[in-house]
Amino acid sequence: MEREDLLAQMLSRPARSSRFDDWADVLGEFANCLAFSSGKLSQGEIDSFINVGAAFYRTLARAEAYRRESVWGKE
Repeated sequence: MEREDLLAQMLSRPARSSRFDDWADVLGEFANCLAFSSGKLSQGEIDSFINVGAAFYRTLARAEAYRRESVWGKE
């Protein structure tokens, strides 16, 4: 599959609803998928997936911190 096709599927595919702070669970599911597939990947490919997971983590952790510090996070 081409990059554009994969991205379109990720953006349009329905996913289970979750709370905003469930992002760590979603990242855990990503790690499970990677662990399952790791025997079929080269070390470089595994490192690429780990780098993407790390970028997701950093982005989502910053978003969560911002949400908690913003007026939307205050009750």
